[in-house]
Parts: sequence; structure tokens; C-alpha cells
Amino acid sequence: MKAWQTIAKIPPDALVESRLQLHYAIQFIAATGTALAEPLPDYSHTSLAWHPVLEVFVGSAIQAPQPFQVALDPVRLKLILLNQQSETIAALPLPGKTMAAGLNWLQQELSQLGVDGNKIAFLDYPPDDFPDHPLAYGASFDIHQALALGELANYYANTAPLFEAIIATTEDATATRIWPHHFDMATLIMLPGIKNGSPLTVGVGLSPGDTNYNEPYWYVSPYPYPDTASLPALDRDGFWHTQHWVGAVLPASRLAESISAEAQQPQVEAFLQAALRTSIALLKSESPAEV
Repeated sequence: MKAWQTIAKIPPDALVESRLQLHYAIQFIAATGTALAEPLPDYSHTSLAWHPVLEVFVGSAIQAPQPFQVALDPVRLKLILLNQQSETIAALPLPGKTMAAGLNWLQQELSQLGVDGNKIAFLDYPPDDFPDHPLAYGASFDIHQALALGELANYYANTAPLFEAIIATTEDATATRIWPHHFDMATLIMLPGIKNGSPLTVGVGLSPGDTNYNEPYWYVSPYPYPDTASLPALDRDGFWHTQHWVGAVLPASRLAESISAEAQQPQVEAFLQAALRTSIALLKSESPAEV
């Protein structure tokens, strides 16, 4: 496992432009999975994963005469086609390219691999529920913030093994997935019991930033949402988010003041573990099992 890379070297709220460009760039992966991967009920065929060896975002494996996966190098903003051995088949640097140019390249390259590239189209999201950016109107990708891109990649690289540790010791936890809609990386834990007709779940995730917080943050969200009037205190500088959704939150700006891997990793790990225990306890105390 790769050692924790120190983060928050760049002010977390200075990552917004790079985060938005990455969010748009991963749409090529999601579009390919949606069009060509075997559909799954939870839509995970549209999701991505973090590849810890190549240090790229990677999509679903696509069955074709020449099987492949679409990947994105987040630091170089490079779109990559990988074969079954995770070797590069073709690559397109996105800086200087528009979304339309990237899609045209992807369609042509995939057609050479024996699939119908014309099936690939960008996903439609609900109005006002996907970040706006000049890339949506024909602007080109820009890599002038390479340090910020690398910093964002480290958030995912650092967090992925923490989630894997949770999954390994927790029953009924899904694989870690990165969702193209909100660009969050998360695992969902299913608990026994039902409340008000809904299964009991806890989502454990990392967001690179969104309309809730203009910076990366970790979250642990129990569902159905507990009563916000009696939420217990959180340690490790976490707090409860209660607007529109309920969850324990640790923003990047609250990481240990001594910016070092030795301080950051145990803080994030302890926050996730404690918030998970608290969330499970809240659901169990409020939710007698229903048959």
C-alpha cells in the first residue's frame, strides 16, 4: 500500500478549478460504462475506481473483441485506453481539447476495438445538480494547475485504503466506488433492519468539494437520517452536517495544523472509524427492526 501523501499543502478552497476540470474529465469514463458495460441495478457500471498502481481513475471493464477499460490520469489530464493487462492501448492529452473533441477521439478509438463508439454519449444529470463550467460550452481543458490536480489525486489515493480497511472488517459493505454525478468516492454499508420502509445504511465517503463545502471533505452519513436534535458530539474535529442531509463531516481545512502525513492519516482514520460507530449506534437505537 502506498504511503499517505501529505495533503492540504495547497489551501483546500484553492482546488475548485482543478476539481471542476477533473469532474468533467471523468465523464468520458462514465459515458463509456453507461453505453457499453453490462448494466447493473445499482448503476455501478457507470462508476469509477481508483487504480492504486497506475494512480488513475478507471472505469468498468468492457467486453469487446479487444477488451478494454477507459482511464484518466488526473495529474496530466490524460484520457487512456487500457487493455486487460492494464497496458496503454491509446491515450489523449485533454489540455487544449474540448469535451466534444475528447468524445470524438474516444468514439473513433473504441470503434477500432470492435465496439460501436457512436453509442457513447455524455450522461444527463438533473438541472442545477451538476457543476456548471465553461467546459460545458465549448471551452478547452487547461492544465496550468498541475500541483492542484496532483493534490486532488492524493485525496483519493490516501482515502482508498482507509475505505478498504473498513470494508474488510464490516459486513455488507459495497466495494469502493467513485460516482460520476457528484465525484464522491464511497462505500455503502447495509445494516439489518428497516425504518419507515427504508433499509438501514451508512454511507462512508470522500467528496472533493461541492455546493455543501467548497473544499474536500470526508463524510459518514446514517440513513434514515437520525433526529438532529439529539446528535452526539464528534471528536477529531468532525461536526454534524444537518442541511438537506445528515452526516458527520471532516473538512480538509480541519486537518491537523502540523501538515504531515504522521498527523493527517490517524486523524482521518480515527474520524471515519468513530463516526461509523456512532452512526451505527444511532440507527440501532432509533430503528427497531421491522419485518
